[in-house]
Amino acid sequence: MVVIPLEKEYDALTLVANSGINALSRAHREKAEAIKVAGEDWKLVIVNAKLVHTCGYGYASHRDNKSIIEIFDEAGSRVTGEMGWLKNVVDFDSLEHDGGMLLALDDEQYCVSNWGECKSRTGNYESTQTYRATFLVSYDPEFQTELKCLGGSGGVAEVCKTIVAKRDYDLLDRVLAVVETKEKSRFDVDSCQALLQMLVKSRKDASSRVALVKQIITGLSSSLEPNDVLYGTIIEVVDKLGHEDLLDTIGGLLDNTQRKSHQDMSIFLRRMDFALKLSERIEGGDSSYLEGAINDLTTRCAIVSDSTAAVNTIMDLITEYHDVDLSSLVGACLNFFHRKGKTLRILMERTRLLERLLATNKFGSLELSLVEFAADFAGQMQGFPNSSLQRTLDGELEEKEKFVKATEYVMEFGTPNDYDRVGKMAIRTMKLFSSFVNAIVSVSGEECSLLRDVLNKCLLQYSITSEHTTMYQWTTYSPGEPSVPPTPPLHVQKVLELYPNVVHTVDNDGRLPLHYATASSTASVEVIMEVFGKFKGAASIPDPKTRLFPFQ
Repeated sequence: MVVIPLEKEYDALTLVANSGINALSRAHREKAEAIKVAGEDWKLVIVNAKLVHTCGYGYASHRDNKSIIEIFDEAGSRVTGEMGWLKNVVDFDSLEHDGGMLLALDDEQYCVSNWGECKSRTGNYESTQTYRATFLVSYDPEFQTELKCLGGSGGVAEVCKTIVAKRDYDLLDRVLAVVETKEKSRFDVDSCQALLQMLVKSRKDASSRVALVKQIITGLSSSLEPNDVLYGTIIEVVDKLGHEDLLDTIGGLLDNTQRKSHQDMSIFLRRMDFALKLSERIEGGDSSYLEGAINDLTTRCAIVSDSTAAVNTIMDLITEYHDVDLSSLVGACLNFFHRKGKTLRILMERTRLLERLLATNKFGSLELSLVEFAADFAGQMQGFPNSSLQRTLDGELEEKEKFVKATEYVMEFGTPNDYDRVGKMAIRTMKLFSSFVNAIVSVSGEECSLLRDVLNKCLLQYSITSEHTTMYQWTTYSPGEPSVPPTPPLHVQKVLELYPNVVHTVDNDGRLPLHYATASSTASVEVIMEVFGKFKGAASIPDPKTRLFPFQ
């Protein structure tokens, strides 16, 4: 293909009314006739194009945006629709300077000589100059397929549909020759899948199909990740043609650095599923693909956009491959959530994942993961706005259950610092406190061990004061009545109203609420006396942890 600049614009009306090349000036018509003589079987079209040249300060701030507006055949008929592929193919860079198609040189300073006079100019500090010009474009129609492919993956996809519809292997060979040399002309996911599916059903001999499969998989664009359908088709190919000659090609597909960089967690879970399916088809199994996917999750994964779907996928893998040891997979996923999953939504789904993993009895106690979760959940509480916490605690029962389960994990696997953080979160406002306590009660019941542990470890240590709470949000307001400020032990009083017997109830360490209150260096006198007043007999019961009596 060659591109000849005419350095001026012939508008569409002129070209249509005067039969294409007959509308050109004498000098330009001579160029058109010369092209027709030189390339007897070549096709000639007239192209109207636009250049937007942006000039800023410094060389790097100069930008050119070139685009084709309309295409006419040599007789002046518009062919823009049927030759739309040409818009992505024509290269307005010069042949000599940039290896392009243009048979002329631009002005070295302004890069606009092939476009004639500037049509419009805007801006001062960063000016934009717009040029419109007409070009003659000539190409050999026998290579139209290759030219379409050079235009990018869209043109390749169009040709691939023809290949599949006609089972045209000669055309496939021509496309593969372009795909192997031009990154922008590589296959998209759908084209790659369709071609592989065609080869699964093909009657060509196995060695020929294997060779084509390897070229097609290698030809997938480096910027695209296979979807479930494509991975499934690759598994079909392995089932049909065997794995021995394809393992290196599949390994190359998975090892491509560009393809797996900064991807979502779902991508790597899909790869793990593919790796497990592939391993099933290799005699004796091959864990290297799974290990690679796990390592990539650890080193390459950037985000998890849908934590609910990710948790469901993890559990589906555990169910489907129940006879495979997936400890490393589960560990990597939990570690990823620990490192990257700090939003309330992800923490809630992480709670659900831990609960479901424990229910399988396959992965031990998960104590380290639970300790990490307790620290993460408690540590993030102070950063979440009240509105987000409120929506979760007042939401559907499933959301409440996850939040309550997360609190249980903090009580069982957390540290005193974690308890403090949960306590400070709980008493921020009276509304948030009520929602928190009501969620525990609605999920676990009034006289539950969790409410007792939250009281002992998180609430007795703090008072309703300006230091820890927003006082006005704990103040009672009634129309026509003076406002009633909160008393320091108001939050404790509300728990004792719901669970009066808690003052008589020992926890798993044999301790009573009064033991926790009197042993705390931050508990106020008012809070201690509130608990003491409900069960004075506790003062004569020694604390099993300190061996001392309360107040001693």
